[in-house]
Amino acid sequence: MSGYGWRPHIESALKLDVRRLLARGFLRVGCTTSGSWVWTDSYTGEQTASMSYRGELGDTDGTLTLLYTVPDRDTGKHNNVVCRILLSSIPLHFGGRRWYMHCPVTGRRVQTLQKWNRIDLFCHRTAIRPRPTYASQRVSGSNRIMAQRWAIRRKMGDTLSDLFGEPYKPKGMRWRTFERYAERDAELAERENGYLLRLVGLLERYG
Repeated sequence: MSGYGWRPHIESALKLDVRRLLARGFLRVGCTTSGSWVWTDSYTGEQTASMSYRGELGDTDGTLTLLYTVPDRDTGKHNNVVCRILLSSIPLHFGGRRWYMHCPVTGRRVQTLQKWNRIDLFCHRTAIRPRPTYASQRVSGSNRIMAQRWAIRRKMGDTLSDLFGEPYKPKGMRWRTFERYAERDAELAERENGYLLRLVGLLERYG
């Protein structure tokens, strides 16, 4: 499944996680469930997609049927889609079962499926060509390193420092933990300086 010039981002896809569906009661073992789901933009809160579902689970297997519409790229109209996903489970050593969905395209047993705008069915990312990537994988050089350094600060809960120095130690954080974060940040900062020095060298060479 592919498209000319298409470069899918994993973040841009709608996502189904069978573990979350079970935990929230959308799917229940030994029951038939139905209803609808709505996806919203995490920044604006606006609705981005919606669909109806019907889940039918026995003790060990079942099906999840999704009903939704997709735009026709040629006519601009919307076409109805029925996406049927097989469900199966395996027994766990300490009791209970682990549930899986089966990709409608490859049949692969997985716990998450995605749907991209250019693909009608939910499927596993291995069914897509070119292979979907995270947006962060497409950021190169110093930009990627800067993103990693900001991520360290978010993980620490540091809202005071910038990238011109080391992270700020939040109150209550153990020094050993802080030093581990600071050491990683220093390694990234050194790599960032290396990129910048190479960039300056190229500008001097070809400028």
